[in-house]
Amino acid sequence: MSYTERMVEVTRCKERLIARAAAQRAAVAGAAERWRTPIGAADRVLSVARFFRSHPLLLAAAAAALAVLGRRNLLGLIGRGFAAWRVWRALAAWSARL
Repeated sequence: MSYTERMVEVTRCKERLIARAAAQRAAVAGAAERWRTPIGAADRVLSVARFFRSHPLLLAAAAAALAVLGRRNLLGLIGRGFAAWRVWRALAAWSARL
């Protein structure tokens, strides 16, 4: 086998390897895409846990409020607070445009 024939063979082998690597990268990307949502949810749970770990008084206050008010009253209070917060943000955005 001549040097030129050997180089052509090496070039073809290289092209096949590059195509195979591209197919494998696509397969790995597809597998990773399926895990995007569960990993994102786990990441959010961990960030909430880290927040409460760094703010233990807030967690204690929430537990005390739950014990004092009861679940139903606390959920109603949280709902009203969330609605008020959304109104406040809308008003802040509206006043910033003026």
